[in-house]
Amino acid sequence: MTSDGRDRAEITADLVRELLREQHPDLAGLTIREVAGGWGNQVWRLGDELAVRMQHMDSTPELQLKERRWLPVLAPLLPLPVPTPVRLGEPSERFTKHWTVLKGV
Repeated sequence: MTSDGRDRAEITADLVRELLREQHPDLAGLTIREVAGGWGNQVWRLGDELAVRMQHMDSTPELQLKERRWLPVLAPLLPLPVPTPVRLGEPSERFTKHWTVLKGV
């Protein structure tokens, strides 16, 4: 629990790598670097072109699921780069929230 009373999942580079090994093993060998900042999500650089976005506040998955649905639809219609999901991470025993691998972050 954080000082503001919200649950926050402990996310580490080791956890990100383990989740990738379990669900997307072809990506697990890429370099993982934490990106500073974020409030409801933690972002990790994955190699040179990808990022892993992990929900770390205890809230419902609707926002991430909406992003998964709409970012690919909106990206080609907008005049600026928009991160788009390329892989989906599903809840598991190790991490009980949705997470997404994005390109263009």
